Amino acid sequence: MSEILPRPRNLILAQLPDAEYEALVRFLVPVELPLETRLSEPNEPIEFVYFLNSGLISTDALTAKGESVEVGVIGREGFSGLPALLDQPQMSHSVLMQGAGEGLRIRASIVRDQFLKGGALRRLVHSFAYLQLVQTTQSVLCNRMHEVDARLARWLLTSADRMESESLHLTQEFLAQMLGVQRSTVTVAAGDMQRAGVIGYSRGKINIMDRPELIKTACECYSIVTSSYDRIISKTSAEELSYVD
Repeated sequence: MSEILPRPRNLILAQLPDAEYEALVRFLVPVELPLETRLSEPNEPIEFVYFLNSGLISTDALTAKGESVEVGVIGREGFSGLPALLDQPQMSHSVLMQGAGEGLRIRASIVRDQFLKGGALRRLVHSFAYLQLVQTTQSVLCNRMHEVDARLARWLLTSADRMESESLHLTQEFLAQMLGVQRSTVTVAAGDMQRAGVIGYSRGKINIMDRPELIKTACECYSIVTSSYDRIISKTSAEELSYVD
């Protein structure tokens, strides 16, 4: 077997057995992913899969008028382009970088070929797909049932968790778009949090100042999704060396 390069920070690639990683590594291209980089567009072929090492991907549902609301986020636990592995070469939603970072780009067809062989990659992708399903279903409930301040708190906490940083670079306009509300609504909710010392906001940068209090403000959707995330990530990490076809 040829020499294996050091593993990336992406949790899926990091957990692959040597043989499976070796089948992919020569096709992986390091890329910088600035804020708002479009990784795929609605109804366009998914050419590439992006495995994140850092940063934050946003999956957004769109209306015919171009309005959007976020239904899921992805950090270094996963990748963009999941439908391409599931025999769906395009998607109805948009995928973009919500937080700048870097990752590894690879043609979707190459990952799909390896995925169809089974093994650890298939199991890890199935676990990741489940996490995306949990996020999406909980987002539907959250957007319908919970107040903006609770949703904003959940969004900030989730983004910070995936980014592994308490500092988030974003504007209130972008926040409003992600939450599917008016900018003025976000301004009021964020202002209340800032006055309470829970967050700091300046020039497009939000700092989480009091995480415990922000968790209290968030709805139960945050703990539900986080519990599933922690359970699945812990399970797949523990099974890293025990995968068999």
